Order: sequence, then structure tokens, then C-alpha cells
Amino acid sequence: MGRYLSVPILVFATALSASVLPQLVGFGVGLLGNVTPILNNTRGQFSLVMLLVLAWSIRSDLLSGFVWALVGGILLDLYSAIPIGTSSAALMIIVYAANGAAQQLYRMRIVTLLAMTLLATLFFQVYTYCALLLLGLSYDILMVIRIVFIPTIIYNLVGVLPTYAIVRLIQRRLRVNAPSSSTNLSLEADAGAS
Repeated sequence: MGRYLSVPILVFATALSASVLPQLVGFGVGLLGNVTPILNNTRGQFSLVMLLVLAWSIRSDLLSGFVWALVGGILLDLYSAIPIGTSSAALMIIVYAANGAAQQLYRMRIVTLLAMTLLATLFFQVYTYCALLLLGLSYDILMVIRIVFIPTIIYNLVGVLPTYAIVRLIQRRLRVNAPSSSTNLSLEADAGAS
């Protein structure tokens, strides 16, 4: 069920990322401009789709994470100048790493989630920058780090905890509503006995 749910959730997240979220981030930076001067005049963005894919892949199977990465990547590429499939490839690498790390850990700690978000954001931004370089677009790397990378990392670190909480709520709801295989086996055994 989670695989099918990826389409409406990620379409909504992509539409939000393209329309409302940049305005909200700009409003927040404007309000906090004196407190956080590093964020003034920046082009960073809150990567809601990447955070949703990361949060989903931490507590799901690898195939479900790959479906979320594929759908999210294609939707991101439709809204950008990057060739279709570029973001999907980056998100699939992120899903593989996050899923592998989550399976090695007994419990997901907040510090681990923040570290995974930091690494995923860095990887995704560098991957996107390299894709733009391959397309022939070149930018000053120091300017890109200051204007894009650092603000995007800050926005994602702030937004990952609410995003993770919402995804966990959806995943728990799906598990409660889904019939378990042990229930199905006991029902079949009861039917066979009578």
C-alpha cells in the first residue's frame, strides 16, 4: 500500500515545493534576518521530496524506498532543468544507504536522523551540481556553497523532524489497517478445521 501512496503524497509535496514552500521559507528568513544573517540573499531550498523519501526509506523495505525514490525523482526532474532520471538516481543511492544504515541500527535516534539528513542533503546537492556541470552550466563553487548548499542543509535539518514524524504516523496507520499474515494463517487454519 505504501508504494501506491507514494504517488499522491509526492505529487502534493512536489507541488508544495514548487509553489508555497519557497514563499514560506522566504517569509521565515525575512522574519529571522537579523538573527540568521547567513540566510539573507540565498537560494537554498527546503527539499521536502528528498526528506519524504529519506524518512520513508528508513523504516520500510528497500523496494518500497526505491519506488518512492523513482517517483519523487521523476517529479523533481519535471520541475527542473535537469534531465529526467537524474534526481531518481541520486535518491535511489540515498535510499540504499539510508535503508542499509537503518537496518544496522536497533533504534533510530534523533542524532542519527540528523546525520543522515546532513549526508543525504550534501550528496543530493553535489550530485545535482555535477549534473549541471555535465550539461555545460558552470557556477562559482564557493558561491554555490554559500548561497545554495549551506542554506539548504539548514532548512533540511530544521524540517526533517516534523517530516519524519508525519511519515512515521502514515506508516503506523498503514500497518494498523493492513491485515497481518499471521491473522490470515489463523483464519485459514480455523476454516480448514471446521
